[in-house]
Amino acid sequence: MRRFDKKYVVKRANVLAEQRYLTDKFLVNESKKTESQALSILNSNQVDGSDKVLSALMGIDKSINQKNLPIMAYFVAKGEKNTNNIASVFNDYNDLENNKRIKPLQYTKNGVVIGDKTFTEFIPFSEYVHGEKNKFASPTKGSSVESDFEAEEKPLWSGNNIDIYDGLDVGRCIKYTQGGLTGKGYGFCIGQPGNTMYQSYRDSKDSSFYFIIDKNRFNTEEDGSVNLDDPLHIVVLDNTKYGIELTDADNSTGKISEYYDDVESYLDYLKSNGVPVDKLVNKAKSPEEAEEEELLGQENDDLEWFIKLPFELKSKYIGRGHKLTDAQFDYLIGNN
Repeated sequence: MRRFDKKYVVKRANVLAEQRYLTDKFLVNESKKTESQALSILNSNQVDGSDKVLSALMGIDKSINQKNLPIMAYFVAKGEKNTNNIASVFNDYNDLENNKRIKPLQYTKNGVVIGDKTFTEFIPFSEYVHGEKNKFASPTKGSSVESDFEAEEKPLWSGNNIDIYDGLDVGRCIKYTQGGLTGKGYGFCIGQPGNTMYQSYRDSKDSSFYFIIDKNRFNTEEDGSVNLDDPLHIVVLDNTKYGIELTDADNSTGKISEYYDDVESYLDYLKSNGVPVDKLVNKAKSPEEAEEEELLGQENDDLEWFIKLPFELKSKYIGRGHKLTDAQFDYLIGNN
């Protein structure tokens, strides 16, 4: 055992202090580099108010040395203006990276690179991150549900054990995703409470969502419960202005089980079961929808604002998954 030596203790403390100083200096220098790079990206792409944008990104970047700042700035420059979306997706990415479940990000002149994948737009990047997250996430409810479960909504179309539901607003998408159609919850980003990804899809691609419940993919267990392990038991069909994209229960967008990226073959399967695929149309964003998003898109703690909302808008505000303040909740209870 080392004999207590005051000189040794002092020397050791000085060495540790020097190491901490050098480490802190390195971290500060690295952060300054990423800040400078991010600002350069914003300026070179002529993003309005680039200094304010950078400040907002610095406030949400939780990565070590703020190494994700340039990548966040790149996606802003490419058109993603909602910092809540950026924060949510990058927080998910950080969790995956910290647990070594996703490859490191790289910013290049060709786009954002993860492994062998390159992304030049935020929506495909977010889909990839959410897909990777879903591989390791525990389902919000078990894979088996009660055999007598009935969906809360009336389907847009029903036949041959297939039901089609119209995800025509964010509230419905949340309800459908959180278990309203099968009794099981899913990881679809457009259906998470308080999400703004639904609107990002609408803004960027005029996305029109249809939830397809295929009971031909349900399996009955010995105890009578219904097993929903088959990823194709629910498929979200997104009819965008660029074409149709498919997502299965595994939250794998563009590469669904069995059909992979063959959209036409899956549509042929639906047609063979009588589904009127031609009626699952793309719906352009209306001025009314834009006004509603402006009014209800963000949480608002103001009681007077909430009281003045018409009943239908109160319902839509709550349906978006926003948390009510105690005062707003008490107002609702007091007024039935």
